[in-house]
Amino acid sequence: MNDLIEYLLNYAFDHGIGYKLVRADPYDPSLSLKKHNLMVINLNWHNKSELPFIIGHEIGHFVLGDKGILYYSSFAGQNSEEKSADLYSLNLLFDYACSRGQYFEEPGQFLTAYGIPSRMAEATKDLFERNDN
Repeated sequence: MNDLIEYLLNYAFDHGIGYKLVRADPYDPSLSLKKHNLMVINLNWHNKSELPFIIGHEIGHFVLGDKGILYYSSFAGQNSEEKSADLYSLNLLFDYACSRGQYFEEPGQFLTAYGIPSRMAEATKDLFERNDN
């Protein structure tokens, strides 16, 4: 996971995105501060396996040019910017895995291996189906 986090932070830097790594309350979400061109990543997040997905999500807010909304652990009533950032992160992690020759038989293996939240199960299934050709 450390290699993946390093890759994502370098990816952010290469795209002109600053970052600050903090150790906050385990339930304080990471966030994007667009006015400061800075993403703040809570390394103390209660589900550590989600950290790469969270970093990718915050990168997505910048690359997609949205407002940079907080990452929430529950996405009931999720808005389109959050969904777009989630999809960006999913694709970023998938591309990372493929570039390293890591291929998975089914979406659930990928979700587990990369700490991708279960709310992304359907999108991951769709991604696998699109890339199965």
